[in-house]
Amino acid sequence: MLEMIEKQRGITTSKSETGSTLHQSSQDLVETVGHDGGVGMGTSDGSIFFMDTDELTTSSPSLLVEQQTSTDLKSDTSTSKRRKHKDGKQKSFDELDVDKYMAKREMSPFQERMNAVTVMPGAFYCIMFVLSGAWLSPSFVQEHSKSVMAAAPFDDTQCLNWSWMPHLHAAPPIPLVAAALGIVAHAPFSFIYHWKFAHRLPAGLPRTNHWSRRMDQAMIHFCSACMAYATSGRVDFFLVNALFNLDCIYRHFTPKVYPRRNQMRIFLSLVAYTIPLLRRGDWDLFFKLWSLFTVSGWLFGQYPIGGWSHSVFHIVMAFVPPLLMTAAVELPASHKQLEVAAQCALLAKDNLVVS
Repeated sequence: MLEMIEKQRGITTSKSETGSTLHQSSQDLVETVGHDGGVGMGTSDGSIFFMDTDELTTSSPSLLVEQQTSTDLKSDTSTSKRRKHKDGKQKSFDELDVDKYMAKREMSPFQERMNAVTVMPGAFYCIMFVLSGAWLSPSFVQEHSKSVMAAAPFDDTQCLNWSWMPHLHAAPPIPLVAAALGIVAHAPFSFIYHWKFAHRLPAGLPRTNHWSRRMDQAMIHFCSACMAYATSGRVDFFLVNALFNLDCIYRHFTPKVYPRRNQMRIFLSLVAYTIPLLRRGDWDLFFKLWSLFTVSGWLFGQYPIGGWSHSVFHIVMAFVPPLLMTAAVELPASHKQLEVAAQCALLAKDNLVVS
């Protein structure tokens, strides 16, 4: 009986020692990440065994979080690289598009200087039309003389008496000034670009990005804004067009140049300032203008006669200012100032007769 009790105590002691040893060994285990995505467990004696990650979901969540974070970082890096590659392709495409666009417009220095010369007649016409007093027709003065007897007393301080401009009897109407200002303001910038820079700068981006070319096209929008008042005589219509054209001018000075977008906006500015002609039923003038615009657009877009196309384009556009100046004079907004000028012309004639 005593022997059986001793044996039982020995077995219990052995089990206790074995459990203690296993507990100590479990504390010495070290987690290790395997090459195949599993997790290895290493002991203090250097032995390692591996378990699949799914088996450790509940026992090692921190390890899984670290693995997920690493995967997300790799994904973000890959996405960033793809975006940079795409942006690089887009940039190259834009540059090639501009280069192709400008290559079709390569001209000799003589042709570019002819472009500069042919842009000036319209501006000279506007200056002469205003300063010579050609906007005040003799027929209008004669009609005004018939009703002058019933008119109120006239303030002759509004009259101009300049010996070097004998036919400029008074200040011109504001719509006429707006039309002349737009055309005259654009001409110098176009002249400078074509005469000095266009044939010296390399074709492509260096020429397209140059300030002189940007100003040449930006001043077209300034001209369009002025024409909006010249064809309507309305301040509100002018302000709306001015805002649109100011936005267009701003876009001409952005780092990237988009020729098609710029051309489309110029086209829209032309449409905008010719709308008042339709509103008041001036179909004849509307079709004359758009016939000239159509021919000019064809010359500018297709370059049918090579490097000379741009000069011919300017020549065709030189017929536009006379039409617009006449339209500005005929506006109701110009009528009051025309009457002032007619009265001044009658006074000048009377003074000439008396003297």
